[in-house]
Amino acid sequence: MQDERWTREDLLRLAASGVAKVDLLGPRGTTLCSMDEIAAMAGLLAVSGLLPPPGAPDGVNETPKFTTRRKA
Repeated sequence: MQDERWTREDLLRLAASGVAKVDLLGPRGTTLCSMDEIAAMAGLLAVSGLLPPPGAPDGVNETPKFTTRRKA
């Protein structure tokens, strides 16, 4: 059996830190997230049950559409 990558507390701490950066700083916050924070956010989202099961892409946009508020 492999050791866990993080403890439950580490996972929550890292995910919360990443979310806080994005929440406080918006798009700039996304550039400040560490790889561990991003992995923890993704892992927490995956285990939360909020995502559809693998192989069920109905209604899921696999390529996110990013919009900008800049004037052309």
